[in-house]
Amino acid sequence: MAGGAVVRPGGIAGASEGRPDAGGMVGAGRCLDTLAEPCQSPEDVLRKRARSKFLSLPLAARLAELRSPLEKSYRNTIYCASTLRQQGGKLQGKYCGNRWCLVCNRVRTARAINRYKPVLDSWTDPQFVTLTIRNVPGEDLGAALGEMLAQFAAVRRGITRTDKLVVKAIRKLECTHNQHRGDYHPHFHAIVEGRAVADALRKRWVKAWGDRAEFVAQDVRAATPGSAHELFKYFTKLATKAGGGKTEYIPAAALDVIFQAMRGRRVWQPVGFTAPATVDEEDEIGTDGDTDAPSEAGEGAEWEWEQAQHDWVDYRTGELLTGFEPNRAARKFAEHFTDNQEGEHGQNKQVEAGAAGAAGAAGGEAMPCPAPVVRGAERDAGRHYGRVDAGRNRGAAPARGHPAPASSGHGPARHAVESGAGQLRQSLGVGGAIEHTQNRSINA
Repeated sequence: MAGGAVVRPGGIAGASEGRPDAGGMVGAGRCLDTLAEPCQSPEDVLRKRARSKFLSLPLAARLAELRSPLEKSYRNTIYCASTLRQQGGKLQGKYCGNRWCLVCNRVRTARAINRYKPVLDSWTDPQFVTLTIRNVPGEDLGAALGEMLAQFAAVRRGITRTDKLVVKAIRKLECTHNQHRGDYHPHFHAIVEGRAVADALRKRWVKAWGDRAEFVAQDVRAATPGSAHELFKYFTKLATKAGGGKTEYIPAAALDVIFQAMRGRRVWQPVGFTAPATVDEEDEIGTDGDTDAPSEAGEGAEWEWEQAQHDWVDYRTGELLTGFEPNRAARKFAEHFTDNQEGEHGQNKQVEAGAAGAAGAAGGEAMPCPAPVVRGAERDAGRHYGRVDAGRNRGAAPARGHPAPASSGHGPARHAVESGAGQLRQSLGVGGAIEHTQNRSINA
């Protein structure tokens, strides 16, 4: 795959995350935010969710600024899991369910793992297959994805009827953006049972596409635990590692083209077998009330997300819910999508036609987009662990016993932030200096 090392928002460590039940087994879906080791503590679960929220909010705000048919959905993502209410030892919140939302993507990915991993474990000869076609311009992406889905079904029928082979696979649809060429790379990843089936799939795929698919660009290899990681991760790249290790972020306008083209299409699809009767990864997420609270001390609390604190805050006490601290890479990601950078504006112009084409294919009309609505008080936040110390940071959330003044804007604020890069940066809380913490890739 072109573009160098991949920086993605999500990772996978195995099966479902959750607390052991009475029999010592980890219950599938017991925790909404998964992608972690079984029996992980509620604190670790929530820190991962806070990290996803910290990255997702500025991305959604930038996407909402585009003239896109998905504007309303992008705005819904800004408010995803913005309030968590603690009752009966559980945290309840509402989730946008959008595919690009990094918080909800963890849920969908965990559902897919819970649903399909037992099937993969039962296969005796799993093969990891990559099927590609030549890159396409943005205005042709939606049509190309539809054609690929149809060709995959036709190829499978040929293998079954002519080659007399039984096709069993889990297929994933992905698309990435080539920043240097300005075009898009749609492709399939699949884990297929049996080498003979995998080879037949590659051969027939190339034949079906003619000069639009080269044999050397397709890949078949024995599946490994890393293959499952590749299959269940996020469906596009948000950034790549360029020459010299420099991180290049995918322009928001290019991501919008991909999100529009992918809308209404399944990311994961079982082929040749009936998926286990568990929660479908594409089902609505809606309201979750089954996430364990980290302690009973916060019973009855209403935790409000504050991007400046990179955490949920209880304004009755000034307590932070998770104590999450973003590393340097996460801060740079959030800062990039908050800044009004001239470099990205130039890149956005290159993909404007692609966005318009995707809107047309989706039957939508691109409309001017007003400034994003962002939840949160405007303040400059420093480093915080546990309780916010009002004496250490000007404008920080109040300490225990000192409720926020009603007129200060530091309560559970719900207000619109006027347009302007500086005001948006202030509201999103990424205007301060980036701390020199260990630089790690953006993997949850």
